Amino acid sequence: MKKLLLTALTLALALPAYAASPADVAAAARVVAKTTKMLEKYALSGVELEAPEARADAEGKYVAPYLVDGELTAWAEKALQASIGSAAGKEAGGKAAGMLAKKVPFGGLMGNKVKDKAGAQGAVMAAGGWEFIRESSDQSFDKVDDIAVYMHVTHADSAGYSEALSAAFDIYPDLKKRYSGAIKKAQQAALKAQKNR
Repeated sequence: MKKLLLTALTLALALPAYAASPADVAAAARVVAKTTKMLEKYALSGVELEAPEARADAEGKYVAPYLVDGELTAWAEKALQASIGSAAGKEAGGKAAGMLAKKVPFGGLMGNKVKDKAGAQGAVMAAGGWEFIRESSDQSFDKVDDIAVYMHVTHADSAGYSEALSAAFDIYPDLKKRYSGAIKKAQQAALKAQKNR
């Protein structure tokens, strides 16, 4: 099984593909639209969501695709224009997941992790690698919920937000999973704090 996983990951990282495909960008746009719709009910309460404070470095677990001045980072731009990336990793990871599901009990659960990991590794390569990502960034976060809320509060109305979010989703699959929930949780906490004043 280890050999199968190693082969799948090696294959995933070697295949050419395109990062930030139109499908990925459309998926990110749907997440933003869903989140915006969910937040409409909170808008009537007059609660304004505040952005969590970012680390003033790129050493956190989650590196933001935006610089402090609001511009896209070089790694996010590179990921959007790359000729290799997460699509290859997802494809190879998906094939490995299918093989794993057939041969191993509970292999389907493990297979999804392989697919996410392979896609994320492909996206990191497309963005220039972790060293380039950290060198071209000036802010980061330690918690996935913090980067989700920060990005939504500070950049959701910016042109190209869906593309930047797609690049971040490709590198951080857990961000894609937590994005809407993190924002909803922050909005509920802000509403509760307002009521307790």
